[in-house]
Amino acid sequence: MRLLIVALLAPAGCAAPWRPDFDRLESDVGLAAARYPALALEPDLSGTLDVETLLAAARARNPELREALARTRAAIEEVNRAGALDDPMLRYRPWAVPLDRAYDLGAAEMNMVGIEQTFPFPGNLSLRGEAALRDAEALHQMYREKEREIVARVRKAYAEYFALSRELEIRAAHMQILDEFEKTSDSKFRTGKAPKQDVLKPQVELVMLRDEILALEQRIGSARTEINALLNRPPDAALGKPAYLAPAEERFEMKELAATAVASRPELLAAALRIKSSRAGLALAEREATWPDFSIGLDYMQVPGGDDAWGGMIGINLPWITGKRSATKRKMEHTARADEIALEAARVRVLAEVHAAFLRVEAARKSLLLFRGEILPVGRESVDVSRSNYEKDKASFLDLLDAERSLREIEVRYERTVAEYESARADLERAVGVDLRRKP
Repeated sequence: MRLLIVALLAPAGCAAPWRPDFDRLESDVGLAAARYPALALEPDLSGTLDVETLLAAARARNPELREALARTRAAIEEVNRAGALDDPMLRYRPWAVPLDRAYDLGAAEMNMVGIEQTFPFPGNLSLRGEAALRDAEALHQMYREKEREIVARVRKAYAEYFALSRELEIRAAHMQILDEFEKTSDSKFRTGKAPKQDVLKPQVELVMLRDEILALEQRIGSARTEINALLNRPPDAALGKPAYLAPAEERFEMKELAATAVASRPELLAAALRIKSSRAGLALAEREATWPDFSIGLDYMQVPGGDDAWGGMIGINLPWITGKRSATKRKMEHTARADEIALEAARVRVLAEVHAAFLRVEAARKSLLLFRGEILPVGRESVDVSRSNYEKDKASFLDLLDAERSLREIEVRYERTVAEYESARADLERAVGVDLRRKP
């Protein structure tokens, strides 16, 4: 009896082989929680903005990210729960109370007080803890996945905000140019060198530009709202102007990106951990369907008018009778297979995301080179030549206006391409699962 009790208690007191992994997870999650122990104060973002400031605020305040961290911490407590024994049972039993004195416990022939504890078969408790640990580690990886998602969304929202702000500046600058054109045309009209149409054309163009600016201001407001939502701020909270966005335009190799994604993408790491969890659950189910749990009890017996005594008990469950344990085993077999398929599906999806984002980055990078090397210089030269020819009466005002309008659209498209490059790069970094930006 004594040897049996020692054998059952020994596994509960020994450190589980997965304990170092649990300690490491607790440390990692604790560090993340310590960085942001509570909802950070709302930052003052009314000055000139840069994306790193927004990212720091998002990491501290974004509710989706804080929720994911809280769920990870809850899963850590589930590991503690799963790896612990069930509560012991304390019982009291009055014995042989006369029916005519049913409520007189003092008339009982014997009063028994006992305690009972159930012990899983040796090794089962460790497997329960391991399955819960792998689930907690998977949730921690999904927290990291959510962080990568929030980072990408902030970068993309900032790129959109930058592009719209730059477009507003470009169109405002071209309004000043059109004002100059109008004055030049009016001067030539007064001297009889230009028709009235040359005076009216810039006026019409100015009205159209004002309408475009009104639409841009609305879109900028929507971009601010999106950024504020990511930072858990009121929709109308003040945001300053974005700092100039200079794309790094680094070149990437698809093969290296794919290898990095397979090794580093948190979603894939989480899927692999779920497989470990289901395999531990399957091993547990197989053992529980084969080996019984044990219950041990000890009783103290108080005998009125006689000698007090003690008694003990030992019992086992019978997992082979109802088929419940066998069904659990089959369930875990299917679950393990499903988790393996889920990892395969996630890997295919991640590689597709990496490839799609890589193509977007490359296309935007090449477009930027084309804009800087050819399109922008030609557009600016065209305006300069048209203006000079118009002032010398060698070109019509319509030629000048078309050249100016083309340059305006070229400059807007260039800024949109800058934003597209940054947006595509943000998607690429999320797909790969790591920051691809070179540190200064």
